[in-house]
Amino acid sequence: MDDPFIQLDRDALASELRLRERGTEQGSLELPDSSMQAADVVEADIEARIRDHFKRAQIDAANSIRTYDSRLSGLALIANLSSIRTQASVAVGEFKTEVVNRRGKLTPSRDAIRDSYEELRDFRNDNGLRRPAHDVPPASATVGSMMIFWLLETIANSMFLRLGDSMGWLGGVIAAAVVGAINVGFAAAVGRHVWPKINHRETSVRVLGWIGSAVWLFLTVGWNLMAGHYRDAKSLGMANPEAAALGMLGSGLESIYSYGLLLAGLIFAFGAAIAAYKMDDPYPGYGPVWRRHAKRCEDYVADVKAATDELLDIRDDAIGEATDIRMELGRQLTQRQQIMSARDAFRRRYEEYAEQLESTANALLQEYRAANRAARSTPAPSRFDQSWKLSHEPLPIAPGEDIPRSAIDAAEQDLEATVSQISAAFDEAIESFEPLDELKRKMGDG
Repeated sequence: MDDPFIQLDRDALASELRLRERGTEQGSLELPDSSMQAADVVEADIEARIRDHFKRAQIDAANSIRTYDSRLSGLALIANLSSIRTQASVAVGEFKTEVVNRRGKLTPSRDAIRDSYEELRDFRNDNGLRRPAHDVPPASATVGSMMIFWLLETIANSMFLRLGDSMGWLGGVIAAAVVGAINVGFAAAVGRHVWPKINHRETSVRVLGWIGSAVWLFLTVGWNLMAGHYRDAKSLGMANPEAAALGMLGSGLESIYSYGLLLAGLIFAFGAAIAAYKMDDPYPGYGPVWRRHAKRCEDYVADVKAATDELLDIRDDAIGEATDIRMELGRQLTQRQQIMSARDAFRRRYEEYAEQLESTANALLQEYRAANRAARSTPAPSRFDQSWKLSHEPLPIAPGEDIPRSAIDAAEQDLEATVSQISAAFDEAIESFEPLDELKRKMGDG
């Protein structure tokens, strides 16, 4: 509303109070007495009517002032500028504490990766290796290959060993499965644990590898020859084919199918041995050392990334909060200026309204007094020449001290400094997180 106070119609109020009629009536009765200093009944009515209007205006004004003051007190940032610097310092301190914590969490990973580089370097130096470890297929693929070799050998052998078996196909399958399991399993063990020794730097280990491989080859050939003789013994209907097969060792096989059994056994044995050999790096022990090192590198990279992401989130939150506070500070400052301007304007209008009511009251009194003077023959009381005063208390000034612009600028500078310090601390922390290539260079492995 442009004017929150009720405007009185002086003419209407004069008519309502019958000022001229009552002034004439009182004057003709020579009332009030010339010596009377107190207001008569008509003057009292005028003053009471004006005071009543002003009292209601005071109530409305008090409510409006409380609303303005409530809005001012709701501007928390403006009211607590001194706390912004403290909060900014706390935010910087908390971020630096987080940086220290993240560095502490990375220390074990950094120590582990350094030890890993030393272990890998020492192993390669001790064994004369300059190459990376070979890539190996998944263990499931190797085990699957061996199972396929065993299954194929079982299927192939069951066709040969079922002949003459009292249990028919079942007996042949069981015998083939046992023969294949021993053949493939032994070959896989040799390929995994014996063949790699041939690549060892030490001569004694290589000799053991060659000896072990030769022994395996001899036993594999013998085992598969015995499987062929076993098939011959079963096909000839011998009572005890196992013992007969042992007795037939050293002689030729009786059937081309027995030679097929021998050949299939050797093929599947060598296939299983090669698959097991390729399960890991061909140099003994190099694969585990390399994988441990690769795992530690992955863990270190993951730890550095996690620490970086955590600090990045904390930094972004802190900077976002500082930026929001700056924006809110500017918004509250604008609001405060608007509220203070409106409040001051309201106070001025309140004072003007009091003066307006006082002027209206004096005008009404003069209208009554003029009619009274005209109707009487005795002198009017001397107070008829005096103006009436409306007594009132001014509205209170705005609570709190006036906030200078310099205080606002200082708070904004503190927030800007907070953003700069947190950003600098973040950059310093990221630089302190040594990447793998830096660690490798320091270790002399670059």
